[in-house]
Amino acid sequence: MSENKNGWGGAREGAGRRPAAADGTERRMRSLRASDGEWEKIKQFAKILKDDPKRADRMLAME
Repeated sequence: MSENKNGWGGAREGAGRRPAAADGTERRMRSLRASDGEWEKIKQFAKILKDDPKRADRMLAME
């Protein structure tokens, strides 16, 4: 294929399918209702869960 002169299209950083979970399973889209305050906490916990699943397990075990 010829290169596009206007810079549109082609491979770029951040394009394509998102990576799978640490255990290799596909991450599916989910939806839920949450207040703004709840959503901030959900986002914080989701980051911990993705970065350090063992830490998330320990946090849940503290209940």
